[in-house]
Amino acid sequence: MQLSYAEIEGGVASIIEDTIQDWDLDPDETVTADTSLVCDLGFSSIDIIHLMVAVEEHFMRPNLGLSELLMVDGKYIDDLRVAQLVDFLHTKLNDI
Repeated sequence: MQLSYAEIEGGVASIIEDTIQDWDLDPDETVTADTSLVCDLGFSSIDIIHLMVAVEEHFMRPNLGLSELLMVDGKYIDDLRVAQLVDFLHTKLNDI
C-alpha cells in the first residue's frame, strides 16, 4: 500500500508532537517541515533514537534503515529537519 507524502508527514508530526508534549517548549511551537529536531525542539541523541523506534512502530515497518539518514560519511549528523525525515520515509515506505 502506497502512502502519500501528506500521510507520512502527518504521522511524523503526530509522533513528534506526542514526544514533546511534556517538554518545556514554547506552547506556540508547531512542528513543520522546516522544524529542526535538535536546534528547534532540543532533541538529544537518545530522543532521536526513541523517535526512530516510534516511527518504525507507527508505520509498522521495522528496519527501515534509518541509519542511512542519520549518518553521513561514517559520522552522525548534527541535526535533522522534519522534511528530511519525511522525504526519507516517503522513499523507503513506498519502495521508490
